[in-house]
Amino acid sequence: MTVSDSIHALLAIAMVLTLASLLVPLADRLRLPHTVLLAIAGMGLGFLGTYINAQGHDFGPIADIFTELDRLEVATDIFLPLFLPPLLFTAGLTIDVRRLFDEVFAVLLLAIVAVLVCIAVVAGAVHLATGMDIAVCLLLGAVVSTTDPAAVIGIFREVGAPKRLSILAEGESLLNDAVAIAAFGFFITFVLRQGGDPDVVRSVSGDVTNPLVAFAREFLGGLVFGFGLARVAMLILPRLGESDAAIASVTVSLAYAAYVLADHYLHVSGVIAVVVAALTVAAYGPTHLHPRRWTALKQLWTQLDFWSNCLIFILASMLAATVLPKISWLYVVALAAVALGAFVARIIVVFGMLPVLEMGRLVEPVDRRYKVILVWGGLRGAVTIVLAMVAASDGRLSDDVREFAAVLATLFVLFTLFVNATTLGVVMRILGLDKLTRLELALRDRVLALSRINVTHHMQQIIREHNARVEGIDADPLSAGDESIDAAPAELALDPEERLTVGLVTLCTQERELYLDQFEQQTLSRRMVATLMARADRLVDAVRARGAEGYQETIRAFALPDGTFRLALWLQRRLGIDRLLTKRLADRFEILMVQQDVLAELALFNVHSIGDLLGADTEQRLGEVIGDRQGLVALALHALVLQYPGYAESIRDRQLERAAIRLEAAEYARRLRESIIGREVYADLRRRLNKRRDAIADRPALHLGLELQAMIARVPLFAGLDKAGLTALSRRLRAVVALPNEKIIESGSRPDAMYFIAAGEVTVEYDGGSAQLREGDFFGEMGLLDNKPRNADVISDGYSHLLALSKGDFNRLLAQRPEIRTAIAAVAAQRMAAPTPTGT
Repeated sequence: MTVSDSIHALLAIAMVLTLASLLVPLADRLRLPHTVLLAIAGMGLGFLGTYINAQGHDFGPIADIFTELDRLEVATDIFLPLFLPPLLFTAGLTIDVRRLFDEVFAVLLLAIVAVLVCIAVVAGAVHLATGMDIAVCLLLGAVVSTTDPAAVIGIFREVGAPKRLSILAEGESLLNDAVAIAAFGFFITFVLRQGGDPDVVRSVSGDVTNPLVAFAREFLGGLVFGFGLARVAMLILPRLGESDAAIASVTVSLAYAAYVLADHYLHVSGVIAVVVAALTVAAYGPTHLHPRRWTALKQLWTQLDFWSNCLIFILASMLAATVLPKISWLYVVALAAVALGAFVARIIVVFGMLPVLEMGRLVEPVDRRYKVILVWGGLRGAVTIVLAMVAASDGRLSDDVREFAAVLATLFVLFTLFVNATTLGVVMRILGLDKLTRLELALRDRVLALSRINVTHHMQQIIREHNARVEGIDADPLSAGDESIDAAPAELALDPEERLTVGLVTLCTQERELYLDQFEQQTLSRRMVATLMARADRLVDAVRARGAEGYQETIRAFALPDGTFRLALWLQRRLGIDRLLTKRLADRFEILMVQQDVLAELALFNVHSIGDLLGADTEQRLGEVIGDRQGLVALALHALVLQYPGYAESIRDRQLERAAIRLEAAEYARRLRESIIGREVYADLRRRLNKRRDAIADRPALHLGLELQAMIARVPLFAGLDKAGLTALSRRLRAVVALPNEKIIESGSRPDAMYFIAAGEVTVEYDGGSAQLREGDFFGEMGLLDNKPRNADVISDGYSHLLALSKGDFNRLLAQRPEIRTAIAAVAAQRMAAPTPTGT
């Protein structure tokens, strides 16, 4: 390419990006996806370019621009490595990884199973309609199996759908891109082998000798490489200081390096490497980067994604415009088969397979109206066009195959844009998603009435102050009396349960905002705010779906241990590995302390803002809900504080120090604005604050056995031991965390240990009754003394922190400490004599 050609290419790209930007406000005005207008603009440019080239006149720079655009269309071999990394990396970077894992089963269904179903159904439909070789039809099915979620997500946000549905659409698009691209590579190889060219067959024979092994190697290799490379990048990013440009440059390098190194040098999946790298940065980036750095990074990738989408759609639409006049009836029939096959495949997955996961309680139920939107909103976008361009430029394929796959895929993208995308609003209106519900209408009218009264009162105050200042009048006639609030129409009146639901949604939304406030004030880490905001979003979805019952169920679910906690507990109990459990306990500490503060603010918010909106009775019921939750948090926190009082104090001190640093920073900024201090003094003060902030950036370490002796001393049985005795005992006892409703001892089992309760409560269930044991009590000693099977079940009522003494250590302790043996024997004798034996 000459210098002149390069200049013309830059001019062409500048024109395309300017045109694409001008279409953004037009798309908002017409309420159409931006990609629809990009496709129309691209086709218009294609027809215009054809006309200009046919005229043979000198149109100056305009002719040069269209000449270079034609060259860009031809150079499709650069599409995959140039455009695919930013498209995939942006999709992975902007997704909520924590919520993605909450919906993992539904996402895997839509991302993997849906792709395979789409490939099979589309291939079968096209093969039956056209008679084209099944291998080529499978290749076409892989190209058109990726989805673009932008329009669907926009609909969901517009109608206030549960956030989990947007996560489903985003997760599906991200992962099905990876699966479809992997399938695309496999079927290209399959088509080449079917072609029979000896040189081509020989060049690809090693790739398909064992397709499953090859796919597994590429998938796992890409996964490991992408994660490892991203972790290296996450070690570099925090050390780049406040340079947004440097941070952005490293992530851009990461996206392209992951793709190129994996695909061309390691011969593993570059697509998987890019996706995993993006998800890794999305998971770790918010906790490793300052919030402003993280926001700036996402904005940069949004910009790269915008440029990529604009160039891809306009160039592909220009190419389609040159092909459209030459299309035969074969392509019309094939396009109808592709559209029908893709639509049927979508129905099979969304209405046939997703309900199976719902019945198995692997995913929350999805409203049928939203399922219709998921089906009709299965648009195709930039990734499909990129794959079509790659197929068109693959010289190993025959001309007929290249044209068939590329043209049909591009036509199907245009079909989904001009048919599905433009009618999504109509479908939404047919389903009634554009109308406010009765509850929303009542709430809207209530807010309007209250707002009018508040505005009237403010205006009266302004008039009063004006009259007093200008004319010396103390009051004005308008200020006399209070305006009454009109009652809602009978058909819009809300019953108590509906008002409670509205109040709970309001509280959950306010809870989310309070977490964000703490994060903005830098008193809450990004990782913690991500966890807590995800919980608040789940609460909102639960309340909207099932009202107060959904709220209570979700709160109880939060109290139960998740899979990671259970794994950590298993590692600690079975293998003595404490690290993961201590981290999870420390997370629980911080979450409970933050929730305690936020719930106190919610209680005030309920008093000041809910009563006039929903009534005093709803305010009272919401106050009871908040109070119950505060009690649960206080009990859980009390159990942890009893076991680790020093750690709780250090966490609280850290939060207070963060608040102090924030207030000092605001004070220094005010002094600078008032010109009391200069820039140099301000910079020095900020450096000192940053040192203090860095010193408390890491959470203090929590060690399970750090305060073991203090825990032992709280057990009355050991209260008389001296320091030497406590030290000796601490070597034998080990800390055990019992989960809510966990069966610590099972009736009929062989005795292997006894337990002392450091914090929490347990229930002893035996034939004929039950008994409660609390902090300071112990159980399991009778089985060890008598060497007989357990005679009762012991179940933890909540999170209980126990001290376990194994059978061997129990016998050695009793031999060395006669006084402890005497005390245990006395308690055992009392339990045997009592009508409610609790020694087990």
